[in-house]
Amino acid sequence: MSATGKSGSMVLPVRPMVLVVDDEPGMTEMLGDVVGAMDCTVVKAANIAEARRIIARESVQVMVADMKLPDGDGMSLLRSLRKYQPSARAIVMTGEPTVAAATEAIRHGAVDFVAKPFDAKAITAHVRSALSLSEQVARQDQKIVKLKRAVKRLNAARKTISQKVDILCNDLVSAYGELSKQFDVLRTQESFRKTIEPARDLEQLICQSMDWLMRQLGYSNVAVWLVGDDGGYQLGAYMKYTIPGDEQVSEILRRVVLPLAARDGRDTPMKFKSSELADKLSPKEQQLMKDQEILTIDCTYLGESLAAIVFFRDEHVPFSEPDLDTLRSVSPIFASALATIVRGAETDAPEPTGAEDSFDSNSDGGGTYDPKKRKSNKPDPADWWKRGEEPPF
Repeated sequence: MSATGKSGSMVLPVRPMVLVVDDEPGMTEMLGDVVGAMDCTVVKAANIAEARRIIARESVQVMVADMKLPDGDGMSLLRSLRKYQPSARAIVMTGEPTVAAATEAIRHGAVDFVAKPFDAKAITAHVRSALSLSEQVARQDQKIVKLKRAVKRLNAARKTISQKVDILCNDLVSAYGELSKQFDVLRTQESFRKTIEPARDLEQLICQSMDWLMRQLGYSNVAVWLVGDDGGYQLGAYMKYTIPGDEQVSEILRRVVLPLAARDGRDTPMKFKSSELADKLSPKEQQLMKDQEILTIDCTYLGESLAAIVFFRDEHVPFSEPDLDTLRSVSPIFASALATIVRGAETDAPEPTGAEDSFDSNSDGGGTYDPKKRKSNKPDPADWWKRGEEPPF
């Protein structure tokens, strides 16, 4: 199915291949029709053994697999996919969605976790997103292959023509510089991903994300706002550094800062000083936010705004460009994890028992977001700021 270029490198087929694994004929037929309409080649398997044979011999870009199959757990196919098709991406389906299952799927490499039943529009969006990710990884792999090939050419040129060596060295330095920047982003993303990976619910995700960001960006007042069903922002958590997160501060952020993030900061960090907002603030509000530098980003998933993160601190300790790069790198990961947890909770949320406490990370007031809390006998190290303890770093 794959084509070979003049240089011998493998390139993606003209029509991406999507493997559908499900033992329900009706489901495979429906998925085949939907994916086929996306100008993709569709191959189908009814069990794990058949799917593994296809993965081993075909060039698959995306796999859509059910968790429960006649001959085992469909999650085991993720390991086979990683082994034979490193750039391929997987979507896991299940009729019994849970947060634990979603976390397990993401941990094993799935890019999405879809609850049955679903409509054609929804699965089309999931498959299209997975295809895009697969193409990005394939392009990255091609860059690495090109870099290795350039090194081999350099070693051969050294033995013959010094002029060619100089030219190749300059090209290599440029390639290494670009690759180094990409690796820096990947290292940052991997560090953040490992930090939030154990998160089992919304509260843990927010706590661990804020803890990690505080370590990277330094001491700041931090607010995480979540987008509600009505499209409005609700305060999910607030971490005080110098300014209490009372109702007045929350109102300033909600009324003035968040609209800017939603308009101009979608997946792109915005940085500005409080003095730039003077025309939108009352004299009392100006005094409260005096000499503050604000950093914010609107976090989106599949084009949908899910949350906004706001940092602010004394402008004499400004946020750096690496701070903006860090926020830009981890924002999509946070949004994806948030979407996974929230959607999992919506489809498998237990009834409240009355013994669970609401999540209120801001003892000074302000709006709060009240997800169902986990029960734990052991304090989470990432909750140091909620317990009033000194930072562990």
